[in-house]
Amino acid sequence: MPTRTVEYGVFLPVSSGGWIPSTTTPELDGSYAYNLEVTRLAERLGFDFTLSQAVWRGYAGPSHHFEVNLESLTTTAGLAAATERIGVWSTCNTATFHPAVLAKMIATADQISGGRTGLNIVAGGNRASETQMGLGASLSNPDKYRRAREWVTVCKLLWTEDGVDFDGEFFTLKDCQSKPKPAAGPPPMICAAVSDIGLRFTAEMLDGCLFEGTSRESMIEVGTRAKRIAEEVGSPLKTYCVFMVIPGETDADAQRRLDLYNAGRDTETMARMFAEHGNAAWDKAEFEARRAEWEKTTAVSTGTLCGSADTIAEQLADIIEAGRIDGAVFIMPDFIGDLAALGEAILPQLARHGLPGAALALD
Repeated sequence: MPTRTVEYGVFLPVSSGGWIPSTTTPELDGSYAYNLEVTRLAERLGFDFTLSQAVWRGYAGPSHHFEVNLESLTTTAGLAAATERIGVWSTCNTATFHPAVLAKMIATADQISGGRTGLNIVAGGNRASETQMGLGASLSNPDKYRRAREWVTVCKLLWTEDGVDFDGEFFTLKDCQSKPKPAAGPPPMICAAVSDIGLRFTAEMLDGCLFEGTSRESMIEVGTRAKRIAEEVGSPLKTYCVFMVIPGETDADAQRRLDLYNAGRDTETMARMFAEHGNAAWDKAEFEARRAEWEKTTAVSTGTLCGSADTIAEQLADIIEAGRIDGAVFIMPDFIGDLAALGEAILPQLARHGLPGAALALD
């Protein structure tokens, strides 16, 4: 069977509630102690990297979803000092940190980790998180990608040049200096994108795109479209797909878990998330008028693979191959028990499908 390595990562639960807006999921407190435990377990199990998101504002609702959230860059620096092999990737919104400040922070984290850092940049993100700090209110999405293009350019210059002069639309630097440099040059940089404009920006400027889907078909479509756009611009772009995994001893056991989480869905939080990521203001009256609609919506949706270890491994292998996917980034309800099942029962099966993890392939 032909073999190609795949990067397997864990999207850390640095925000309370994890990734499912529900009152019936395992309790995740968003603490550093819990995320350190998860990261050390991921390292022992042979995962290639962890990734933490950048969240600045919760969604209220009965589940108090995301109301507690760690800052990504400092969390990653702590995890880097407490681990030895696993990659430690952080997230930064281009609105919240000046590129000269971020470049210095990443170069510092590079020393702490011994070259294991990576960076996920957010060009747009949750508008409510930005506007609460007086940021980004006047910028459209195309404006934000223009700003992100300058932001990335400045970071890369500061990581490679002795002094940087830059006169752009959004940033101006005069003989700006930044030492130390990352030991091996600019670290891997990715961006969450599904639109053509976002994928083209990512292919032209970065190393990888991060995306999610709500079905097998949507994940394959985005993965193959990203590769097509990358080929058009001559980029060796990597694709990283986010998968929600809900394992069980049997398919029926896993389905019972899924049904339980959906039964506790926090419709108020879900409506607020939908509005804010659509750049609209939360409207309580509108939510109440449409509550019956929201009650039909499931809490668990993002690329969900639910079943026994055999079932999930087969589904993953199918989507990774058909979607030309280079990396799988996992979220789950229980980041200890489910992560152990993923590392001990599912990743070995993926290796037998000809898709071993990059770290495990080196062992």
